Amino acid sequence: MTDVTSLAPAFASPIAGDTSGAVHSLAAGRLNSTRKRVARALLESNQDQIAESLLAFSRGETSAWRPETGLALMAYRGQQNQLAALQTAAAYAGMGSVGQLIAFVEKPQWLYLDGWLTAISGHCTLSAERNSLTIHSALGTASYQVSDDRRWIPTQQALGPWSAVASGGLAPRYVSVTGLRNSVEGFPWISIPPQAPEASSALSESALARVDIIRRGWDSIVNQAPIYAPWIASTAAGCLLIDPSGTHVAQSGSSFDHPGLIAIEVPDCPLFCGEILVHECSHQQMLVYSMIAPLVKPGTQEMSYSPIKRANRPIDRVLTGAHAVGNMIIYYEILRHTIKLDPQSEDRLFRHKQWFAMDYRPALSKSESLTDAGRVLWDSLCQAVDSVTEQ
Repeated sequence: MTDVTSLAPAFASPIAGDTSGAVHSLAAGRLNSTRKRVARALLESNQDQIAESLLAFSRGETSAWRPETGLALMAYRGQQNQLAALQTAAAYAGMGSVGQLIAFVEKPQWLYLDGWLTAISGHCTLSAERNSLTIHSALGTASYQVSDDRRWIPTQQALGPWSAVASGGLAPRYVSVTGLRNSVEGFPWISIPPQAPEASSALSESALARVDIIRRGWDSIVNQAPIYAPWIASTAAGCLLIDPSGTHVAQSGSSFDHPGLIAIEVPDCPLFCGEILVHECSHQQMLVYSMIAPLVKPGTQEMSYSPIKRANRPIDRVLTGAHAVGNMIIYYEILRHTIKLDPQSEDRLFRHKQWFAMDYRPALSKSESLTDAGRVLWDSLCQAVDSVTEQ
């Protein structure tokens, strides 16, 4: 049996190794566990046929680190077991599995697949072939097919308000144009249930320009900081394009309930966008690792100052912020070896270094709340930051 602490250095930063294989394996385990929970709940309520149909879906070929898994688990926790079955089936279908599931959803709901929302209600049928997928309900029929760049795209008008487009790079695979704004209280997500089939709007030139900046941010990583390419490609399945808030501060977010999905209010600078990809995928890497290795001791009440939030925060949130900041430092230091940073990027690097040295490092280095895995991860990150700043 693998000692989970041995994986900590690679999850601390990509300098210590590639986590892609571990992410793929752990994500598959989480999806399988979610399916078993949903099937068990269905069996306990005498809905055997739905459970058997769900269990009949094969494992699939692509990564299970995708938001469909988290959304299925949310529905299960909300005791919406038939919706959870449909969303779990969508996760497997999105990975290339074949199968059919028939369920009943009492009230109109959204079903998510690869950046698209499909309005469903009443008797629902999800039928998946290897390269095609059909979702039928009382609200209409939505059909999807696999594109040349391995995304699921509608074969006709989508039954939801979002439009998902190719990012132009390997990661994230798709960008959803949502019309959402950043949420201070949590991850931005659609809050209004479908009333009727709602057509997605045409993409504006502004939205397409922001998608292009995401692509250029990815290109900056591939060309100037390639060590972060697998770090991002293994965890960034998709991106929610967040509308500008008017504050002139780029916002971003991740959520354990939406694995593989990052929300970005896109900045004008591709290097800054690359930083945001590193930042949010650092959170994603932490989410994956925390599934097998608790990083903070249960029940701890320790608080510390978080310069990102400018407030005292629980120590687990401080560790999460420090992990992202440390990796942003590494990203910029690697960039400096290949290109000359613009003044704004230099300013961001300087600020991150200050935060890391003056706030995060003193607090976390003396903390007694970290588990063995948390301590190895933190010490490994400090060593990685020191190694690139001393070069």
